[in-house]
Amino acid sequence: MARPYLKIDQVTKTFTRGAMTTEVLKDISLEIDRGEYVSIIGHSGCGKSTLLNIVAGLTPVTTGGILLEDKEVNSPGPDRAVVFQNHSLLPWLSVYDNVRLAVDKVFGGVKSKAERHSWTMHNLELVQMGHAKDKRPGEISGGMKQRVGIARAGDGTESSVA
Repeated sequence: MARPYLKIDQVTKTFTRGAMTTEVLKDISLEIDRGEYVSIIGHSGCGKSTLLNIVAGLTPVTTGGILLEDKEVNSPGPDRAVVFQNHSLLPWLSVYDNVRLAVDKVFGGVKSKAERHSWTMHNLELVQMGHAKDKRPGEISGGMKQRVGIARAGDGTESSVA
């Protein structure tokens, strides 16, 4: 039997602030095969974004685990990314710098400064935003902001799934 591409195994996530603890996810399990499309739906505040942030490696699990191609997910990596609905672009940074921030986070210890610049520009060109690299988010349209978010999430290939 083939192993799943992505395995979410008994994931629970709680957040603690002061004396208050909130359980956001409880014993979530899901297996997704390579090439399979899955939608996660639910009401506001039910934990959809938290689960996606865990899969992206941006938020640690409290208990349970995430396996992507049989490797544990416990930090961000170039093999997965999230494109946020509200763009999440930093308004004081240029389009280039918003993408570069993510590239540096994922590839800072692996690629040289020149390689990270090329990677950033390549991803901007893939979404046809290279021309706007020096603009700030307030100077571009909503659709353009979404394309910058896709460039930030991309893995540098034209077949990126964001």
